[in-house]
Amino acid sequence: MEAPAPDPRWRRRAAGALLLLGVAGLAAAAPVLLPRAGQAWRLREAADDPAALAALRLPAVADAEGIGRGLDAAVAAGDDDLAESFLALAAERGVPVSPERRASVAALAASAPRRAVTEAATGFVSGEGAGMAGLAGAVAGDLVGYGDLRDIWREGGRFARGEAYDPLMLSLAAAGLALTGATIVSLGTSVPVHAGTTTLKLAARTGKLSRPLAARLTRSAGAAINREALGLATAAAGRLDLAGLRQGAKGVLRPGPLREIRALGEQSARIQARLGARGTLQALAVAENADDLRRVARLSEGLGGRTRAVLALLGRGALVLGSGLLAILQGLWLGLAWFLAAALVCRRAGTAIGRLIWRRPGSGRAGRARA
Repeated sequence: MEAPAPDPRWRRRAAGALLLLGVAGLAAAAPVLLPRAGQAWRLREAADDPAALAALRLPAVADAEGIGRGLDAAVAAGDDDLAESFLALAAERGVPVSPERRASVAALAASAPRRAVTEAATGFVSGEGAGMAGLAGAVAGDLVGYGDLRDIWREGGRFARGEAYDPLMLSLAAAGLALTGATIVSLGTSVPVHAGTTTLKLAARTGKLSRPLAARLTRSAGAAINREALGLATAAAGRLDLAGLRQGAKGVLRPGPLREIRALGEQSARIQARLGARGTLQALAVAENADDLRRVARLSEGLGGRTRAVLALLGRGALVLGSGLLAILQGLWLGLAWFLAAALVCRRAGTAIGRLIWRRPGSGRAGRARA
């Protein structure tokens, strides 16, 4: 006894049900996957434009709560410039700021001249002054050779005695003294670069140099110190022989690390011209190399006074795709998978609709003949 032939109508119904399920699944996934894929594509397109990259990432963090926390932190740190940057960002994004917070920022700005005197004196003596006045004091000390002499005497002496020393601070001081000589020869044209190197030293001393950048410079400097030249420079520092110290400092670092420090100093000076001393220290806290510092400079060109607030909210995420690259790739792949699935469903739907509209030739006559 032959088995009954399967009902073709059942097959068509099953295929139609699967097709409807596919359409429903695509419709449900579209609001989730397509915006994510679109955002991933826009982030990928903005990878080389820090201002555009920051604009795409800001909506997630630049709300009333985020800006309020940033303002409170800036006031607590005594950073009136950062507080003003947050106010500028709030105004640009239409975020309301309470009168109390605005009053705190105004009071902080009013006390700035009084703090400047103390910061400048601290910067000259210890090289650790905060703010523009503190950095000015530190730069003044380094330009006349005092600050670099102090650091070479301290770190070079520890190195000579076999004690623990800071190779990064020693290298930056040696580079600074070499630049002091260049400043004199160039009649002051290299002062900005020297100021940038002093900012690097200030960031290293106060722990505001990013760990990757500090590790890279320390590793490079530690392997490139010329012991003989360092001994001569330390001896000159002990005699307070500034001319001999400058001459000896030129050979303490081999050319490679000296060029790298000079390049970082140039980028730091460029940022300092736009963002000030604290802004430069903030940039050095997130930058991992000279290319990141160039991106900070480009970011400041696009955002102006809002740059410091954006850096505070996004960190290195304002400069590079970073760890979000994997999420971006995932978003792009999911979007591509959705479009491929949609194409297959459309193809299947088109085939089914075509079979309903255009039956095979003769099928109607054959049916009538059997009847």
